[in-house]
Amino acid sequence: MLNNPATHLFADRLWKDLQDVLDRLDEAQSLWLIDYLAAKSNGREVIPSPDQKTNVLIAYGSETGNSERLARQLGNQAEKEGIQAQVATLADVRVRQLLKYQYLFVICSTHGDGDPPQPVSAFYNALMEEEAIDLQQLNYAVLALGDSTYEHFCATGKQLDERLSALHAARLLARVDCDVDYAVAAQAWMDAILKVVPRDKSAIGHRPLSHHSVSQQAARKVYSRQHPFVVEVLENLRLSANHRTNAIHHISVAVDASDFSMTPGDAVGVLVENPPALVAAILDAANLPGEQAVLVDSQAMPLVQALRETRDLTVPGQRLLESWAQLANDDQLKAVLAADHKIQRDFLRTHQLIDLISKYPATPDAQVFVDSLRPLQPRLYDLANSQRYIDDELHLTVQQYRYSFHNRVELGIASDYLLNIQPGESMRIYPHANPRFRLPEAQDVPLILIADGTGIAPYRSFLQELRAAQIARRCWLVFAEQEFEEDFLYQLDWQQAHADGVLSHVDTVFYVDQPWRSLADPLLEQAKRFTEWMEKGAHLYLCGDRTRLTQCEHSLKFWLGETRRAELWEQINNSKRIHRNLY
Repeated sequence: MLNNPATHLFADRLWKDLQDVLDRLDEAQSLWLIDYLAAKSNGREVIPSPDQKTNVLIAYGSETGNSERLARQLGNQAEKEGIQAQVATLADVRVRQLLKYQYLFVICSTHGDGDPPQPVSAFYNALMEEEAIDLQQLNYAVLALGDSTYEHFCATGKQLDERLSALHAARLLARVDCDVDYAVAAQAWMDAILKVVPRDKSAIGHRPLSHHSVSQQAARKVYSRQHPFVVEVLENLRLSANHRTNAIHHISVAVDASDFSMTPGDAVGVLVENPPALVAAILDAANLPGEQAVLVDSQAMPLVQALRETRDLTVPGQRLLESWAQLANDDQLKAVLAADHKIQRDFLRTHQLIDLISKYPATPDAQVFVDSLRPLQPRLYDLANSQRYIDDELHLTVQQYRYSFHNRVELGIASDYLLNIQPGESMRIYPHANPRFRLPEAQDVPLILIADGTGIAPYRSFLQELRAAQIARRCWLVFAEQEFEEDFLYQLDWQQAHADGVLSHVDTVFYVDQPWRSLADPLLEQAKRFTEWMEKGAHLYLCGDRTRLTQCEHSLKFWLGETRRAELWEQINNSKRIHRNLY
């Protein structure tokens, strides 16, 4: 009888067949099979093994979708040029897999205080810690996305670039660091990429059969940031108490699920607009007529519309600083322009656009002025309803954002726009998929949902989805806000979900009422339930304020370590059962 070291897993004949196959694999095939099996067990998407014609990997790191959109754009262009490339998120790439590729093109953003996008943090950390791998076969280039008003501008892209070089990969092109107005620089980088990668002439005009086909994925996205869906506002309801400074609203818009379908856990991208009063103040300070025609992305429109809908009228960027210094012919502005990057950044962060153009008056050409302004960025809001439960609406939960700037209080452009939009008015939206914050496919595993503030929104969609699908599973909601009497968001929804058997347990933390209490406390107070659920395969979700949710996660991890269950946390983390949506 064959000596079988895995008798309890494989029948003798199956084990022999496996051995016969393994003995015939070369090193590259063995490496791919290891990654394939690891990915399948961890729930990751499996990246196909490259052949000699498809040894190009376009990898992106993204939270808001900009890097992913550029990566797929590069993939589409490469396909048309006869270059078969695979497009994947860095979250699905293992460092060892880079040994299989000849070309790697990374497009990655930076978030927070110089941090990598949360979904790709595991890859980032593994690459930074890697010492043994030698990537001398790899040619690479990096496109870094960032915001120059932040201190650690494009930090993640810079670090990835330096680390790949340190591991002996060959830098094919110099890294390009892009500000928020990245379109021109990104296209130039992509054009340069396409000039240096060898073509497979037989592939021109033919789509690869891989399920990673960029064109197939793009075809599913009917609406996008460039092609938004115009919807009617049905309701704008204040959820929080009237005396609360930073109000929280519930907004519903009309959609047809057949035209605009979303999955619980996804986000709605909103193309916000600047307040009319700010647009008027900018036009007045620049001494420009609002009706003058300008071009935005080759589309003609009145200047007032361009400023209201397409341009950031709050933060002046580097291009505006350069243009205005020359136009105003001001020595102080010229001195700032001649100084180092830190001084320029500090100046731009302490002057809003209206401050700069009022303090240093000048009358620009309307087109030049529009071209020098940063693009107005869309905002993402978590979907707060299930279309299986309410199929002709989308719901958003929005909190007013206020901040102090010098001696005045400013309102966030996006939240101010949404909190003041009226029923019957229209707004422009697009879907933003978030596949890493979805309900698990297995219907028998418990759910632990932890939310701070408006982070409660996606859980409302989760529970509506479970109710519509008539799926009964153990579900535990832990929610934190300010005051019980005034800020218990969607309280009736949770009561109904509990009555319907969709929600098993609800625990709350109200910071004003209980200043000593933290988000982790309800879980640790019910430690037996928490550990039992995690041992039985529970998925843990964290949504809302990054600082508070990160502290909650650290507290849970620390407690498990103190109670000699550290391996349990590693197990749920490695099996992709922790889902984070932090901001």
